[in-house]
Amino acid sequence: MTDSSTTPCLWQAGNGISREAYPPLTEDLACDVAIVGGGFTGLWTALYLRQAAPELSIRVLEAAHCGHGASGRNGGWLMASLEGLHQFADTDSRLPAELLTLIRGLIPEAFKQIERYNLQCDVSHGGALFSAARYPQQIHRAKSMLREQQRFGFTEDDYRWLDAREASSRVNAACTGGGIYTPLVATLNPWKLIRELARAASGLGVAIHEQTPVNSISNDSTGARVLRTQRGSVSADWIVLATEGYSEGNNPLHNYILPVQSGMVATEPLSEAQWQTLGFHQREAFCDFSRASTYLQRSADNRLVVGARGSYLWGRKCQHTLDALQKETAKRQSLARQLFPQLGAVEFTHAWGGTLGIPRRFAPHVTLDRNRGLATAGGYIGEGVGASLLFGKTLAHLLLNKASELTQMPWVRAAPLEDALRRWEPEPLPWLGFNATMLAFDLEERLK
Repeated sequence: MTDSSTTPCLWQAGNGISREAYPPLTEDLACDVAIVGGGFTGLWTALYLRQAAPELSIRVLEAAHCGHGASGRNGGWLMASLEGLHQFADTDSRLPAELLTLIRGLIPEAFKQIERYNLQCDVSHGGALFSAARYPQQIHRAKSMLREQQRFGFTEDDYRWLDAREASSRVNAACTGGGIYTPLVATLNPWKLIRELARAASGLGVAIHEQTPVNSISNDSTGARVLRTQRGSVSADWIVLATEGYSEGNNPLHNYILPVQSGMVATEPLSEAQWQTLGFHQREAFCDFSRASTYLQRSADNRLVVGARGSYLWGRKCQHTLDALQKETAKRQSLARQLFPQLGAVEFTHAWGGTLGIPRRFAPHVTLDRNRGLATAGGYIGEGVGASLLFGKTLAHLLLNKASELTQMPWVRAAPLEDALRRWEPEPLPWLGFNATMLAFDLEERLK
């Protein structure tokens, strides 16, 4: 079976959401807040700003089109979680109660906004199964993760152990030895969500400029912050850097966020009989405890979608094309068949790649640099679908000087970027470190 779509990315292939084009910037303009990047962080920030302060003038400048980067091509996991949570725990490894409450409320907040703006994004709240599958060593990793969540303060309502029978009844992966089920995950089509967010923000009066790469950020003679593009400039009281893993060139974040490649494959649509052998009956998200950082879901059109990291391009290059490396695609297809031998001769019709951002501290951040009029958020390490909503709302509160529980979270810092964030080492250290790590993971897979 072949697929007639013109894009290797399943999310963007004939999904019924037209990609409305927003005009590029062609003149010199001024606004209250200028946002660089039309992904989840930028658009959620714009949306929350307009909700709280409709009088503000807001412009979003996107180098390509909204959703060009990680926001339009990721695994579609809406997770109530953050990477690096242990860095925010006390000496007893417990997270603050208000932080736990905030995380538990993330998915309800997302569904509230999805309903409020009628965001059509194939969202489904089936939870997630973190499965110890394929080989016995994964059971130890799974139980270690569960103990860590318990130390943080999460309860069985948040994460609970399933024995092999219970886990297999949800998702019938090979050699399942048990797993962790959590309701703190939903799945969706990220491309649809990003385009719907752009529609909602534009409908509220946010000006979106696509095909408008920012060439420089500086101050003019009056001290105003100015974004300069090829065909015009924007002066603003505040500039939000929402470029995450795609912080290239003269972007102030370039040395602080490491771009790492991840990728996905998707099968042809599967029959109901095939799904009976696989599971995913509640459209659960799924991953195993391999080092490959797997993330799977059942799409709205009944395909099995499989993602895994990854590679790193010398010189901190981002992946702008959707094409995936053949070697990496083959690995992901092989991993899918190892997890689900019952796939048999099922064809994979889509394969695509993209870039996610990794901060040097390996933890997410929201930063406000008042002296330079800069704000940023990111460092999601692949969990940005949910975290970007939380951090976009946080940025809105900070820019409006509104004290809230969000602005008191431990990942928020009011400081110059160079103090709040840590620089990555120069090449060849990132390239050597990443590839040595991936080589070790590949060796572990072969020796399992």
